[in-house]
Amino acid sequence: MRRNRHPQKKRITIIGGGISGLAAAYELSLRNRNRTRPIEIELLEQAPAVGGKIVTRRENGVLIEGGPDCFIQEKPWALQLVRELGLAGELLNTSAETSGTFVFDQRALHRLPEGVMMMVPTKPGPFLKSKLFSWPGKLRMAAEVLIPRRREQGDETLAAFVNRRLGREALEKLAEPLIAGIHAGDPDNMSLLSTFPRFLELEKEYGSLIIGMLKRQRQMRRKLKQQPPARGPRHTFFISLKNGLGTLTDRLAEVIGLEQIHLQQTVTALQPTPRGWRISRREMEPYFSDAVIVAAEAYNAAKLFDPEMGWLADLLRGIPYVSSATVSLLYPRRAIAHPLDAYGFIVPRIARRRIMAMTWSSIKWAGRAPEEMVLMRAFVGGAQQPELAGLGDQTMVNLVREELEFIMGITAPPKQKWIYRWPQGMPQYIIGHPDRLIALDQVMSDNPGLYLTGAAYRGIGIPDCILQGRRAAARAWQNVTG
Repeated sequence: MRRNRHPQKKRITIIGGGISGLAAAYELSLRNRNRTRPIEIELLEQAPAVGGKIVTRRENGVLIEGGPDCFIQEKPWALQLVRELGLAGELLNTSAETSGTFVFDQRALHRLPEGVMMMVPTKPGPFLKSKLFSWPGKLRMAAEVLIPRRREQGDETLAAFVNRRLGREALEKLAEPLIAGIHAGDPDNMSLLSTFPRFLELEKEYGSLIIGMLKRQRQMRRKLKQQPPARGPRHTFFISLKNGLGTLTDRLAEVIGLEQIHLQQTVTALQPTPRGWRISRREMEPYFSDAVIVAAEAYNAAKLFDPEMGWLADLLRGIPYVSSATVSLLYPRRAIAHPLDAYGFIVPRIARRRIMAMTWSSIKWAGRAPEEMVLMRAFVGGAQQPELAGLGDQTMVNLVREELEFIMGITAPPKQKWIYRWPQGMPQYIIGHPDRLIALDQVMSDNPGLYLTGAAYRGIGIPDCILQGRRAAARAWQNVTG
């Protein structure tokens, strides 16, 4: 559908001030520089502050992350943005004093064997010595190199894939808890193509995850040897910022320009018209925008298109979300008998506990708590037990304390506590997600000036959201200026 552009002023509106919306607004602000007739850029956020699920709190020498606490360097888009913003000096590696993760198996904490790369064992020695797996489980995982490729085409669930290639024990003790820590999801209905396409690529190319992972590692080592020495400090797989991830969103807002960010603005409807997109807001006059980038949760985005574009609303509502919460607790170090010689632990569903994972935040990251204290963060809820995320504050703290006593033997009360709830906060890429994306892309193609971006579509991590936001901004810019 072709529209006549407004002859006087071009405008692009971003709805949603999380990391995706901020990245989009930042990209547009870069393109606006030195332009003779700048595009008007507006970011509308219904909350009192931007940042979305990136929430950093500093209190009495403690730094608490309410949502994500890091990003990965393997996907370079967050690291690139940090450097563009002049925040390279803020980059923080994981602690060099310890490493690794524990897995709780109903009885004890077992260290995840060295060389396990996202549930794929690559070092036989540590794997065979591990008490986490039974001998039948170890033999089944080792037999992965003999399992033939899948002949059927198309998507399959993550659970079906892992069970087929590595066996039930790998699914229950590795894949499920690791995935729960990333997606808060259920592997029984998660789309492999949408969540871990790399595994499918390894199977297709090498016929085996283990062989494929080992060959990829060798290729990477050869590539690194051929490259000139890297300038500056090397970074660990996980990276954070010294003063918390809120530093990133604060700087983005500063660079975008606070005059272009409008807080506590609730958009109620979006309608395509010959003049552009009609944007209706609660208790305010509607206005028109040449392009709209919707960076809100899919279920909130759906409300904007009813009833005018009901088919689009239905597509968006088809993306499910689950609720979760983080509970941060501060303890004196002397109250904890465990040596804390890792970054935390994950809890498989078969353990039948009420937390998904625990990060020992001040062990993993420097500067998170005073030296004589330990900051821990528990993850509650997710696809398996979403109702727990809605518990009252004291009930939730008591729950986490009971789990810590059972798993780690901690009986002392915490000195301080912080709870952050994320109702319907985590999108789920279930079977059928790739087809849904194709349908959504077609809707955007048929409706120029409309762009959907954010964690609901092509990646939930901070780097993925940054990439998606900037790409949506580039397309919107081309549409308005081209």
